[in-house]
Amino acid sequence: MIYGSGLRTDSPDGVPNGSHVPGYAQVNIGVSHEFQDGMEKPATIRFDIINLFDKVYEIRDGSGIGVFAPQYGPRREFLVGLIAEVLTDARVARHESTFARPSHCR
Repeated sequence: MIYGSGLRTDSPDGVPNGSHVPGYAQVNIGVSHEFQDGMEKPATIRFDIINLFDKVYEIRDGSGIGVFAPQYGPRREFLVGLIAEVLTDARVARHESTFARPSHCR
């Protein structure tokens, strides 16, 4: 789970950066499984869901000093990844192939 306290915004009485947008929570889940039976080298497959409940939340509202546009958190994402080790030129090289990869996994 990720929690954000809300970025600065102008207050209702007009004070620049005198308030903040409401806080938010984002729930992410992921599972992975390593396959080794019948394979020379193990392979791992993973599945992740970002923003499980597809909650729409505002990170910033476009007001405040130096902020000119509202910004929202990511919508629900489904991610699949595969990690496999292969033998090349008598060295083991690790290759990762991913359809999409969350930034927190880099």
